[in-house]
Amino acid sequence: MTAMRQPRSLHLIKDQQALRKVREDDPDFSGTLAKGLMILQSFVSDPRAHANSEFAERLGLPRPTVSRLCRTLQALGFLDHDDRLDRYFIGPAAVTLGYPYVINTPLLPQLRPAMQVLADRFEGAVSVGVTMDLDVVYVETSAHEHGTLKRPGAGAVRGIVETAMGRAWLAQLTTAERNKFLARARSERPDEYERSTEGLKDSLANYAKRGFSINMGDAGLGVLAVGVASGIRYGPRKLLFNCAVPGFRARPSDLLKTIGPQLVQLVNMADRQVGLR
Repeated sequence: MTAMRQPRSLHLIKDQQALRKVREDDPDFSGTLAKGLMILQSFVSDPRAHANSEFAERLGLPRPTVSRLCRTLQALGFLDHDDRLDRYFIGPAAVTLGYPYVINTPLLPQLRPAMQVLADRFEGAVSVGVTMDLDVVYVETSAHEHGTLKRPGAGAVRGIVETAMGRAWLAQLTTAERNKFLARARSERPDEYERSTEGLKDSLANYAKRGFSINMGDAGLGVLAVGVASGIRYGPRKLLFNCAVPGFRARPSDLLKTIGPQLVQLVNMADRQVGLR
């Protein structure tokens, strides 16, 4: 029996040249489908409306190919077109794809009340996320009414190395796995890696002792955060928890003395509900 190839993450396929290399390595890989998804993924990093010419230039695809793909995606509801501007923006069908993932996330209905209590107590935001390639994807967020300046909702994407929950995930990898990941992050996202280096080192060195990772604001806008990796699996991925607070409402010492330990308690409670602790 032939072993099935491990599919390569589309986040690594950013243009026509990279796509061609993947197709050479894997003849079962669908290039046409990948091109359509590459267009949709353009909105993750740049959510404004785009013209066909912008897609073609960014992805290195021929204009006629982009035109056909966009018309098809529009017909299926994944893109909408503004005739006045002659530009495409993301369509409602894209939102429907994420809905099944969110509603099937383990324990979310049971955890929402506790997440909201913690968010209100520290006047911040408590989130659940999973890893995807070099990023964390936020699945759920409970936020205080006047919480953090950046309040990531479901579907928001942040770099693993720059988030507390991403650092918690890294801390649980084997040394070999972690070193391999960090080498990629340093190579592919040097700016993100550089500004996260000190916080990353501290989190990895102290996660086992503290039970949580930290972010002292190096992700931007003075937001402080702690992160904990649960043992709860959603498919092949672990659920990760984050509690972020505005720097003007909390001190770094609060992360270590109160916010971090409280998030650990919430995650321990979640793990116990599925018999992990």
